[in-house]
Amino acid sequence: MTSADISVDRPIFVVGAPRSGTTLLRYMLCSHPRIYLPPESNFIPRFFRHSPTSALSREQTLRIVEQIGEYRPFWRDWRGEPLDPGALADELPQLTPASLIDAIYSRYARQYGAVRWGDKSPIYASYVDFLANMFPTSQIIHIIRDARDVTASSLDAYRGRRFFYMDPYYAARTWRERVRRGIAAGRSLPPGRYHQIRYEDLVADPERLLREVCEFLGERYHPEMATPQTEARRHHHSEGIHRRVRGRVTTASSGRWRRDLSTENQRLVQRVAGDLLPELGYQVEDQGRRSVAEVLRVAGLVVKYEVLTAGRWLLRATGLFHPTRLLETRRRGRPAATTASGVTPASASERR
Repeated sequence: MTSADISVDRPIFVVGAPRSGTTLLRYMLCSHPRIYLPPESNFIPRFFRHSPTSALSREQTLRIVEQIGEYRPFWRDWRGEPLDPGALADELPQLTPASLIDAIYSRYARQYGAVRWGDKSPIYASYVDFLANMFPTSQIIHIIRDARDVTASSLDAYRGRRFFYMDPYYAARTWRERVRRGIAAGRSLPPGRYHQIRYEDLVADPERLLREVCEFLGERYHPEMATPQTEARRHHHSEGIHRRVRGRVTTASSGRWRRDLSTENQRLVQRVAGDLLPELGYQVEDQGRRSVAEVLRVAGLVVKYEVLTAGRWLLRATGLFHPTRLLETRRRGRPAATTASGVTPASASERR
């Protein structure tokens, strides 16, 4: 199947546990001339989780567009004129969640000369079935990384009071829950809808893995995809905790857990990940027995996790909290995006 045979309205969703290489894969895909994925959104389940295929009223549509405009990180690479919610609603072929999201993302993609849009949001690993239902023609790529490396990377990236929730148990448990959910939902989809890759394989042999990804997507492979640092340097979202994507693809971070995690934390992660590590091809190592102090420490971390999870669920259910609020950063010298009716375009120096 050639790219000419693929409908341009087949969205691509990149999912995976945080720190699994989703941003790297995003820029690899963005290096393809037909594909563009904006910065992670996180907001699609918030607005449509309970009714992904139900019709929207015009009033609902306008309100949702305005609220989407408040997710500043999503708009940081926007180049176009500010969105007009009313004009956008009038142009929709039908007032449905899928039609609305497609219209917004398609505009984003066209700014980069692309004809297929995608989304890279790690939390969507828990919403694969929802996305597949909302977008019946979508294709989902699930990237998986060793839970021990994910934990080491998470502890390094998410520091300070802002990330008070982060600890080795939280990182490992989040990995296990999202990976299991993503795999279970993905395997229930028809052929051609779900594709699973490992981060370690991607960085070890980018061309081979990306050729497989392109075959799955029905697109022609382009060599530029294996050098995503060129594309990454053009975008705001490749800075901060994602700064490593500005360098060439290497295997330097594969197996970092051996040097960056204490033996105690290695034992913790392997215990939390359970059989999922060997099931995915990762070798589990014997780290010896746990001490009484370790057992007590883990028990405390479990309680902390459960309390945080319950509290977060409650806040989300009441609409008072969303992950984007926690992840949002404002850099010095850069104007923040406003609402959807007044998104600040990127500066000319950032344009392709």
